[in-house]
Amino acid sequence: MIIKEQKPIIFDNQCNCQFNSKLLSEALIWYFYPKPIYHKKVIFLWREYPAVEARNVTLHIHRLIGMYLFLKKVVIGRSSNSIVIHHKDENHLNCYESNLEVRIKGEHISSHLHGRKLSEEHGRKIGEANRRRKGIKQKKRRNIPLDELGLMLHDRMSINLIAKKFGVDWSTIRNRIDENPELKETENEH
Repeated sequence: MIIKEQKPIIFDNQCNCQFNSKLLSEALIWYFYPKPIYHKKVIFLWREYPAVEARNVTLHIHRLIGMYLFLKKVVIGRSSNSIVIHHKDENHLNCYESNLEVRIKGEHISSHLHGRKLSEEHGRKIGEANRRRKGIKQKKRRNIPLDELGLMLHDRMSINLIAKKFGVDWSTIRNRIDENPELKETENEH
């Protein structure tokens, strides 16, 4: 079915989400502009948050409204991956604009964990999940013997070759050299 003109959007709220239907309609039209979308939309729970689907794209309502209201104003240069839309009252079903705010991801996570004591098991699970997550480079504390590193630098081995021998990234070797000033002297001797 080809949609030629945008009709007013009608919502079937199946998850009892609270939202401003006029604002959500504007946000959907804005998101898919210039292409019109089908006018009947179902709101459903998707990954514990209310969502709506249009043009084979599933969007969380709070994120869509947040993008529409706030992200047009966010300072350019910040990665959109570092920004989250937060529910002030922590009720995921309350998607009114007065309950939404823009937060930086690190601050957002800290605010949810503030004052909580995590068990050792829970901390381990979070660590494992972070290591599996794509796009996150974990700082690995590898045991790199400084005397061996010093000898390799003295022999004028490249940082890439040293990194390969220790099975680490070149930035790890560079960091060890920066952390240990005596290695910088060895590196600059020849």
